[in-house]
Amino acid sequence: MGTLTRPAIAFVNPSVGFSDRRKSKPIGLAYIMAYLEKSGFPSSGFDFGDSEDDAVELAAHYSLDRFDVVGFSVYNESFRAAIAMAEWIKNRRPECLIVLGGPHATAVHEHILRRYPCVDVVVRREGEEAMLDLVRGLDVDVDVDVDVDGDGDAGDRAGLTGIRGTTWRAPDGAGLLVNEDRDFVPDLDQIPFPDAEFTSHSGYPDLTYYDEVQGRLKAALTICSSRSCPYNCSFCGVLTIGRKYRSREAERVVAELLHFRARHGVNYEHVYFSDANFFVSPTRALEVAEALYEADPQVTFSFGTRVNQILKAAEVLPRLKERGLRFIELGIESASEPVLERLAKHVKPEVNVAAVRLLKRLGIEISLDFIMLDPATTLPDIRANLEFLREAGFYDYVPHDHLYTALVLYEGTPIRDFYARRFGVVFDPDDLPSPFTLFELPEVQRFSDTLRAFRKQWQDRIDGALAQGELALASMADGSDGSDGLGGSDLPRESHARLQLDVVSLRHAPNLFMERLLEDAEAGFPLLDEGGDEAGDKRGDDDGLEALLPRLGHDHVHLHDLIERTEATAREAGFAQAPGVGAVGPHGRD
Repeated sequence: MGTLTRPAIAFVNPSVGFSDRRKSKPIGLAYIMAYLEKSGFPSSGFDFGDSEDDAVELAAHYSLDRFDVVGFSVYNESFRAAIAMAEWIKNRRPECLIVLGGPHATAVHEHILRRYPCVDVVVRREGEEAMLDLVRGLDVDVDVDVDVDGDGDAGDRAGLTGIRGTTWRAPDGAGLLVNEDRDFVPDLDQIPFPDAEFTSHSGYPDLTYYDEVQGRLKAALTICSSRSCPYNCSFCGVLTIGRKYRSREAERVVAELLHFRARHGVNYEHVYFSDANFFVSPTRALEVAEALYEADPQVTFSFGTRVNQILKAAEVLPRLKERGLRFIELGIESASEPVLERLAKHVKPEVNVAAVRLLKRLGIEISLDFIMLDPATTLPDIRANLEFLREAGFYDYVPHDHLYTALVLYEGTPIRDFYARRFGVVFDPDDLPSPFTLFELPEVQRFSDTLRAFRKQWQDRIDGALAQGELALASMADGSDGSDGLGGSDLPRESHARLQLDVVSLRHAPNLFMERLLEDAEAGFPLLDEGGDEAGDKRGDDDGLEALLPRLGHDHVHLHDLIERTEATAREAGFAQAPGVGAVGPHGRD
C-alpha cells in the first residue's frame, strides 16, 4: 500500500445541442489540462461542443467510463448533456470521481449536488489550482495520508472535501460542504500556454483572417491575454466567475504566438484576442501591440471592448492601428436607452454613436456585439436599433447575425433575476428559457416570430449567394481569375457592374425586410395578415412573408430571383461554390 498511482483523468466539453462551423478548442479546459500536465498529471480531452449526437452514445463511443476522474465544463446550454454523460459513467463505474465546473456549475453548485447524485464535486470559478489539489489527493492509495488542501492537516481521500473553491455532498449525506472561495490565480504568466489536444469527431476548421490592407488570407490564432472584466453588465456570464481583472505580460503573449507557430508548424499572422475586455488598460494594450510588432511586423490583431473605453483612450487608437489593429469587437448591445439601462451598460445611446464614428474615422473595422431583442423590448426600441444601424453605416455589415439576436438569461446573471422578479416566476436552474418565448408584448412576439421565419427561409440562401458573389468580385479585382483586374476576361463589363450592385442589394436585403416588418408591426400587421405578394407573384408562403419581401437590385426583382442571378453571374465569372460549403469572403472574419 502507498504506491503512487496516477489517476486516469479526462476533461469533457459537452454538446450545446447544435453544430457551429466556427468551433474552436475549449480554452478553459485547455488551460486546466496544461496546468495539470506541468505538475505531472496528464489528461485526455474530449470536445463535443458542436455535436448533435446523443450524449450517452458519445460517452459510450469514447469509453468515458475508463477514467478515474472525469471533469465537465458546463454552460446552461450544455448542462443536460453533461448530466446524461455523468449518469452513464457513474452507473458503469461508481468509483469514478465526477467533477463539474464552469459558469453554470459555479452559479448553481448547491442545486446541482442536491439534485444529481451522479455529481461528486463542483469546482467553482477558476479551475486550475483546485483540480490540481483534487488529482494530487487521488494520487495515492486511499489509506495513505495526504495534505490535500495545503493547511498542514493530513487526512485520507475524504480530506479532498476540504479543498478550497469546491462544493461537495457531505459524507454522511446530511447537507453540503461548501468550502470557502479560492483566491484567483494572481499571476497568469505562471500558467502554461493552453497547449492541449482534444478528441473531436467533427474536428476544427482552420482559423483565418482576410486582411484587406495586405490583401491576403492569414492563418489566425486565438490568444487570451487577460481574465475577467471590472464592469458589471447585467447579462454577462463573466460575473459568475468573478470581476477580478488580471492580465499577462506582453512578452508572454508574444511567446505564446511563437510557441504555437513552432508547435503547429503554422505561420500565424493574425491574433484574435478572446479576452472578455482586452482594453481595460489602454497602456497595457499598446505594450502588447508594440511587442507583437517587434516580433513580427506582419502580425495583425483584433480584440473586444466597451464603447466608453474607446472614447476614454482615443489617443491610443491611432498607434494601435499603426501596430496592426484591424478590427474591434464593440459591445454596443442596443441603441435604446431603456434597454441599455436594463443591461446595466451605464452608457447612453449617444456614446455608442460617438464610439462608432471615432473608429470609422480612424479606419478601424467594427465587429458588432448587439442584442436586438430582450423580453421587455418595445417596437420603439426596435425602431431605435434599426435607425442606429442605418445611420451608423451598418447596412453593409455582414454577417447578419446581429439582426436576429435576443437576450439570453444565463443562470447567475442579474438580468435573469430581474426578469424572474418581473414575471413573478422561478426559473428552473437546469433550464435556459428560450429568449424567443419571453416577450411581454404580443406585437413584439409576432415581430420576432416573423423575423425568425425569414431567417430560416432566406438567410442561408443569402449567405451562400453573397459568398459566391463577393469571392468572384475579389478574384476579378486582384486578377486571380486571369483577367486584367477589371472583369474583362469571361465576364462582360455590364455583368460585372450588375454583380457589384446585386451583392450590395443582398447585403441590404435582411435590413430592408426588417424595416418593412417593423413598419407593418407599427401599423398593426395589415400586410402580414393579408399575406401574398403585392405584385401578384405568389410563392406559397402562407405566413405572409411574401408581402413584406423588398424588391431588390437595379430592376427591383424578387429576392429569390436576385439570389439565383447572383449565383449564375458568379458561375459565369468562373466561381462556383458547392451548396453548404462555407467560404471566407473578402469582408474579413470567417
